[in-house]
Amino acid sequence: MNDIEIYNLILNINFWSALLGFIGTLFIFFFGLSPRINMEGHINLILEQTDKRMAKRAKFYKKLSYVGILLLSASFLLQLIKLF
Repeated sequence: MNDIEIYNLILNINFWSALLGFIGTLFIFFFGLSPRINMEGHINLILEQTDKRMAKRAKFYKKLSYVGILLLSASFLLQLIKLF
């Protein structure tokens, strides 16, 4: 690839929109909160204990799912910009 092709790729709004949408969708798919992870870290099968690792993981997954929604929103915003 020469410099002009790379420059055009960087400025291509459709490419970035599709890339952000794809990555955002993957984040939501993989890190969207599943019902198996309790937000407070409670384990119902083992004496009603609180697992701090699971609570930390649930918070991390929630943040990544919000990042996914943000990336998907940015994808739609880029598509709207492309229209005008």
